[in-house]
Amino acid sequence: MTSSSETVDGPDAAPLDGALTELFGPVQAQLDQVQRELVGDLAPGERDLEPLVDLAVSFRGKQLRPAMVCLSGLAVGSIGPDHVHVGKVVELLHTATLVHDDVLDGAKLRRRQTTVNAAYGTEVPVLLGDYIYARAFHMAVTMADPTCSRVLSEAVRQICQGEITQILHRFDFEWDEERYFRVIADKTACLYAVSCQLGAHYAGGSLEQCAALHTYGMEIGIAFQIIDDCLDLGGDEAVVGKSLGTDLSKGKLTLPLLWLMRDPERRAALRALMQREGTEPELLGALRDEFPLDEALAYSSAVARQRVEVARRALDGLPPSSAVESLDRIAGYVLERSL
Repeated sequence: MTSSSETVDGPDAAPLDGALTELFGPVQAQLDQVQRELVGDLAPGERDLEPLVDLAVSFRGKQLRPAMVCLSGLAVGSIGPDHVHVGKVVELLHTATLVHDDVLDGAKLRRRQTTVNAAYGTEVPVLLGDYIYARAFHMAVTMADPTCSRVLSEAVRQICQGEITQILHRFDFEWDEERYFRVIADKTACLYAVSCQLGAHYAGGSLEQCAALHTYGMEIGIAFQIIDDCLDLGGDEAVVGKSLGTDLSKGKLTLPLLWLMRDPERRAALRALMQREGTEPELLGALRDEFPLDEALAYSSAVARQRVEVARRALDGLPPSSAVESLDRIAGYVLERSL
């Protein structure tokens, strides 16, 4: 399974950059608690699993999803232990998706480290991802309010649905933008959306507030995946810190490629390129040399910017606060990220 192929360093690899440290300020104490407790929550009963779990935990991102849980709660009320608990669960689910994502993409590098599949083959990471999912859901069902387990189980179903659909349509040159957006809403954005929704719910937010924050998270998640797809084609692997070009080699028709395909001649040439024999760096080099990739990336970035503006408008009905300001600024961070 996959959610977003998030391309930022995990907390064990590098500290948060100054921008995110500031944005997370209103809920930093809760995020510190998430980080402290998560390793213990995931601790295996068998010593053989310890290095695997440690490696998986090192792939965690910059806690965007737990931050959204806590900031969304603070935006509509007060936050407490339930928010820390939900934050840990969504971070574990995200970690599991990354482990599975690397298997599906055959990726060798994440967070500038060797992936689990590169180190152990495909069988171990598939089961490791399942192990992490199981732990996350066990934690979810221990909550007195079952909303977390109900909402997140549906989110995982959507993640699976989106990923399966994308796999079934690899090298499908009839793929279009409408279906692309449906898939990334399922496989990536839904986890952002429910993180915000659950944060509001466990703070006692109204149905309208929960819905508004769900919309915010969905639009942020879509924008995040668009930018991630741009980085896969136009980024620098030394900066991004993960394997690039996997979308191209795996036949995933992402938004920049769909823009290139609007021209019938380029569509035929792109089909030929994607079906060539060659390494991912070779295919990426050919794409950059033979196609107006900069224009495709500019178009895709503009679409991401539009989705971010929709996300920001969803916050308009919330009372002004430092938490709402942080959510608004996180939207800008999503557009500006280069790794």
